[in-house]
Amino acid sequence: MENRIWTQVTITVPPAMEDPLADFLTTLTGRGVCLREEGEFSVLDSFLDPDDAEDHLLRIEKHLSDLAQMGLIPEDSHQEVKKLPEEDWMSIFRSQHTTIRISDRLVIRPTWCDPTGGHEVVLDPGLAFGTGSHATTRMCLVLLDECIGDQAPGRMFDLGTGSGIFAIAGAYLGIGDILAVDIDTVAVEVATRNVTINGVESQVRVVEGGAEAADGLYDIITANLSASLLKRLASNMVQHLRPGGYLIISGLLEDEKAEVVEAFIRYGLRTERVMNEMVWVAALLVSPIGNE
Repeated sequence: MENRIWTQVTITVPPAMEDPLADFLTTLTGRGVCLREEGEFSVLDSFLDPDDAEDHLLRIEKHLSDLAQMGLIPEDSHQEVKKLPEEDWMSIFRSQHTTIRISDRLVIRPTWCDPTGGHEVVLDPGLAFGTGSHATTRMCLVLLDECIGDQAPGRMFDLGTGSGIFAIAGAYLGIGDILAVDIDTVAVEVATRNVTINGVESQVRVVEGGAEAADGLYDIITANLSASLLKRLASNMVQHLRPGGYLIISGLLEDEKAEVVEAFIRYGLRTERVMNEMVWVAALLVSPIGNE
């Protein structure tokens, strides 16, 4: 059997451009993008099918040139292209998604890694965001574990669920009623599959939709979204948060923190904890009880 040759494109950009560039690459290639941080920059690895590589490379180069002309990325943004035999492509992809220990209670394990015991969220990354390898995902999981503690609340709303990682973690930590939503059809399919893999179908319901899908009040709401989306959806999220409930947000950069957090404080929430990793920020906010 002929060994097909894949093309790996590695692009280094400012963190603010990570999400839009990842969206572009995912839409173009039809497969996931591997993300990592190196110093103050974000690095994206995209893998191009042999049949489409030449055309996709031209489109990527054009897109990067347009971004540079608009001043969104530096003119000298680093781009590296490698040719990889098919078995090496799969090996590299899998090596970039490994088992990650979040806390004493939570471990994130890709389907191809060996079990380690304990509460393992088992994921097939597919094309959806949320594997535990990104700083924003890890910080949200730490905050989720902390705010659940030993007394698991009743309801959770996971907005922009991606791979379903937060919803599944919440189920493993004892939450009995979890609604996970995403506007991306592919993400809904991936999350639904991961919920089944983890055997938490009785606790987690995955539906296609956005903030409007929230039904009633929730004890915990998680939202790992862009800063602009968090600000736009702040009112909707707050009105569905039970008094004393927790809101976990991330997806924002350090220089966006003040403006985003203020958008929620404006609706009466108070900041319980803020985490920083590299250039990324996650925050845990609390809804007031009674006359607080």
